[in-house]
Amino acid sequence: MEKTRYPVPDRSDFTPDEYRHDPVMREGDLGATEGALADGRPYRLESWWWEGHTLITLFFSVLDLEKTSRPELLALIMPVLLAARVPEKHRKLAADTVRVIKDARGNGMYSLTLCVGEPEF
Repeated sequence: MEKTRYPVPDRSDFTPDEYRHDPVMREGDLGATEGALADGRPYRLESWWWEGHTLITLFFSVLDLEKTSRPELLALIMPVLLAARVPEKHRKLAADTVRVIKDARGNGMYSLTLCVGEPEF
């Protein structure tokens, strides 16, 4: 990845939950990938299961985005959502799914979680 002024999300202090392939209630972390947003900002995308739902969480630096609205954040991450084939009905950011956290190096990171798949029971 090209050098950028934005820090790369550091999740080295995170221990993934082992994926449980339970026929009734599958849970756990599925995997992760990294890339860069259109402005060159590095991101990390983690996918996971919880109570039958498939979710993704995107982490990227808050630097220069401290006062960005949810619609502006959604526009910024839309290419990632399209590339990940997130269905249109799930391309939404609710107030409770947008958080700012500190990563393992103490950098401020957005943590945006979206439900991308619903249970099929």
